[in-house]
Amino acid sequence: MAEESQVVASFQKNSQEEFRFTITSFRGNEYADIRIYYENDGDFLPSRKGITISPEAWKSFRSCLDELESELKERNLLKDEEGEG
Repeated sequence: MAEESQVVASFQKNSQEEFRFTITSFRGNEYADIRIYYENDGDFLPSRKGITISPEAWKSFRSCLDELESELKERNLLKDEEGEG
């Protein structure tokens, strides 16, 4: 999909995969992209596992993430910032 991508943030998923948060350009439009990249012969390549979000949908997406985080905390599946939970 990507014509051009700028990595904004990333973190390791495991020894051969990482999550990448990028701004991606495609056909003259820019999108937020959150995707798993996998290692192949020393290079990291994008997998099909991920989501591409238009800037117009970003606020709704972020709101849903906040709701998911609250539910994870409610179920004690995610520690809060003080380390409790």
